[in-house]
Amino acid sequence: MNKCENNRPYYDLTAEDIVARIYEYTGVEWLEETVDQFKTGRSDEIITGVATTFLATYDVLKRAVDQNCNFIITHEPTFYNHYDYTEPLQGDPVQDMKIKFLEEHNLVVWRFHDHIHMMTPDGIVKGMVKGLGWEKYLVDGEENIFVVPEMSLKQLAASLKDHYSVSTIRIIGDPELKCTQVGLSVGAPGSMSQINMLQRDDVEVLIAGESREWETVEYVRDAVDAGMRKAIILLGHAISEEDGMKYLADDLKEVIPEVPVKFIQAGNPFWSPE
Repeated sequence: MNKCENNRPYYDLTAEDIVARIYEYTGVEWLEETVDQFKTGRSDEIITGVATTFLATYDVLKRAVDQNCNFIITHEPTFYNHYDYTEPLQGDPVQDMKIKFLEEHNLVVWRFHDHIHMMTPDGIVKGMVKGLGWEKYLVDGEENIFVVPEMSLKQLAASLKDHYSVSTIRIIGDPELKCTQVGLSVGAPGSMSQINMLQRDDVEVLIAGESREWETVEYVRDAVDAGMRKAIILLGHAISEEDGMKYLADDLKEVIPEVPVKFIQAGNPFWSPE
């Protein structure tokens, strides 16, 4: 172990050294075209600490600096679009503020999206299942289909609302529907992916992140109106994936034991009046 100029410890690992280990950790072939790239900072920067997060928000970046983490691994974009293009908002005060902070603190941001979803099982789904404590309910051979103790849709939704400590989640379906067969669709995989899961005979309720309201939402509404035993619970994108990045931090503590690794929660951005 050496000392930085400001007397903080480091372990001679660069950001690109850490990414190389993550390549091996995933166990998947790396895509030639991917959003999993460095977004800011130098890849040869010596790393003092790693922070995993769902989103590298301004608040998350500030907390990373406070915790001596100069390498942020984010699941979703930093600059408000899928490819992190900064040109569309060039000169915008919000984007400029964020860039200035990143540069002033020599922060390295790397996105880890495509390949964590390509893992077997999907790394984000695995973390969500672990966070819910639902490993015991998994159907054999599945990573996101469950048989849970029988409860009403209202009870299931209430348990999720309490578990994630959120003010609001959105539900379509008969509140008194007795259900045991549940599917999990994290993030925003698209309406056809969600609808394909709802078409399964072994999925009564789909727990999902987000959906365009004129697509999956209307499909479920029509199914319910037709008397089918179908329902959807929309947690929100962040809630439906954040535990994946939380448990990634646990894994990375073994992948890169030389450097402190922490999870910094971005949290649910929404609130509701009481």
